[in-house]
Amino acid sequence: MENPILHEIAEARKKSVAQIALRWIYQQGAIPIVKSFNKERMKQNIEIFDWELNQEELDKISQIHQSRFQKAEIFVSDNGPYKTLEELWDGDV
Repeated sequence: MENPILHEIAEARKKSVAQIALRWIYQQGAIPIVKSFNKERMKQNIEIFDWELNQEELDKISQIHQSRFQKAEIFVSDNGPYKTLEELWDGDV
């Protein structure tokens, strides 16, 4: 949420950084799960469906370095469905 690319796009579109991030997730074909009890944020979360990010904006956001918050080693076990981290993350560790 502190990324300058997201802030640049948000400022240009007069949207919040959260709206830009949520719209990007939605345009990737995923459904974002949001959690807010703040009425203003809930309203903003719904206001992502009447506009789209253009291809240039999508490309800029896609270039942001991503990393896993947690590798989830807890799900890896010799006795479970995932024997290695590579298997758990489909080789994208």
